[in-house]
Amino acid sequence: MKITKYLLRSILIMALFSFPLMAKEKSSRWTIDAVNHQKVLLQQILKEYAFLGMGNDFKDSKTKLKLHLSDYASSLDELSVFLTDKKSKNYLKEAKAVWLLIEKDFKSKPSKEKVLNLQKKTDKILGKMSAVMKILLSKNAKGKHDIVSISGYQGVIVERMAALYMLKTWGISDPKFNFKMRESITFFNNSLHKMLESKETTAKNKKNIEYVMRSFKFFEIMNRSKTKFIPTLIYAKTKKIHVEIKKITQTYIKEGK
Repeated sequence: MKITKYLLRSILIMALFSFPLMAKEKSSRWTIDAVNHQKVLLQQILKEYAFLGMGNDFKDSKTKLKLHLSDYASSLDELSVFLTDKKSKNYLKEAKAVWLLIEKDFKSKPSKEKVLNLQKKTDKILGKMSAVMKILLSKNAKGKHDIVSISGYQGVIVERMAALYMLKTWGISDPKFNFKMRESITFFNNSLHKMLESKETTAKNKKNIEYVMRSFKFFEIMNRSKTKFIPTLIYAKTKKIHVEIKKITQTYIKEGK
């Protein structure tokens, strides 16, 4: 027992001393991407929850939901280490307080009675994280890291649209859903054009962005259609677009260090 306690104490001391070193190694672009990752996870959690609520389990959604929930909790704690200013830490603390109220519901059997409240609460958390992002961007030279924020947020938007459509297909009625979907589609398209026009966009990234543009036509058609699309098709299309968005964002992060 004494050896175990000693080792544990040594590990904790080493961890505490290593945090400042780790923080220095993390670039501003990494932190910006980490904030967007939190937002992405929230939408993925909501998407998987609704998908399972409809009785689907495409490519083992039960396991994915558990992984997203675990990732969200751990990455939230990690992010709190690297945020240095008091305002950002307070926003993160408020976001975590809301999360702790709904985490248990996401871990329980999906319920139509609970999901609308969960969607509203996740939107509240998104608002807190957007406030953190605003602070991060204001601390850097004008426009220096905007492209990473824009690109990373595209992953949030595409998962948000998938989550909203899953809720709609599940039969969850909210008059704000249609507005949120239209708003998301417009924002996504506008952001893709900003990325294409950016001086930081390489020829390779330009091709990837153009591929995303073509793939995204599906969401525009889906939104205009009066018939409901198969949830598994939405799920698969979202994944393909998101994979490309992550590649694009990581390129911006590496090239901007």
